[in-house]
Amino acid sequence: MRRKDEKHHARARRARTRSSSSSAITAHCEPARPRSAPAQLNTGRPKGTGTQRVYAQVREDIISLRLPPGADLDEASLEQRFGVSRTPVREALIRLASEGLIVLLPNRGARISHIDVADVPQLFEALELSQRATMRWAAIRRKPADIAELRKMNHEFLAAAQSGNSEEMGEINKQFHLIIGRSCGNKYLESLYASLLSVSLRLARMAFAYAPMSGDAHQEYYMEVVRQHEAMIAAIDRKDPEEADVLARLHTDLFRERIKSYLQQNLACGMALGSRA
Repeated sequence: MRRKDEKHHARARRARTRSSSSSAITAHCEPARPRSAPAQLNTGRPKGTGTQRVYAQVREDIISLRLPPGADLDEASLEQRFGVSRTPVREALIRLASEGLIVLLPNRGARISHIDVADVPQLFEALELSQRATMRWAAIRRKPADIAELRKMNHEFLAAAQSGNSEEMGEINKQFHLIIGRSCGNKYLESLYASLLSVSLRLARMAFAYAPMSGDAHQEYYMEVVRQHEAMIAAIDRKDPEEADVLARLHTDLFRERIKSYLQQNLACGMALGSRA
């Protein structure tokens, strides 16, 4: 009996030894787990935001006439104003020049471009065709969220018109049309439309600033803009490109007549503002 117990204990010791050795080998052969990389901290502004900030603000200053035609833009002053280096300022100016809003001057910064009256007929020809194409594609490709945004913008435009805030009306009108441009689903057409809107809205600000309407004429004009916006939203919502095309023509005609009135009052200019396509 005693000999059996000794044999049993010997087998148990051998088993424990084999188990310990196996665990040691496994622990030795198991690859080390990689340490987690430390989280990357986001320091400073993302690349490109300086350029975009300068571009967006200076562009708005030009369109709103806070920077009038012929005004000089000094790069050093812009660097100080926005707290950025020369590179973002230069990139923003190049972008503005590509839209025709400024003229770059060698070693002298830039100058706000003038609107040449002789170019206005061509502007309306391009605007009408661009507006028609953009509206047609928007009617085909729009999303429900686009319709909701357009209705919101037109409601805000009506409120601004009723309060007589022309600067706010101009900004809201721009956003309204940019939403249509975005909803057309074509980045090239959207870019072209946005560029033409920049020049057109600047021309509109000049007309409203230097030849403002008053009384019934003011209300009648802006109520017609609201009605046309509502009709455009309805056509786009119904996905009716043919109706959207017709409304785009009418909307351009309304704007053309307003600018024609401004030019005739201020420049004694009776030129035809663009041929109908």
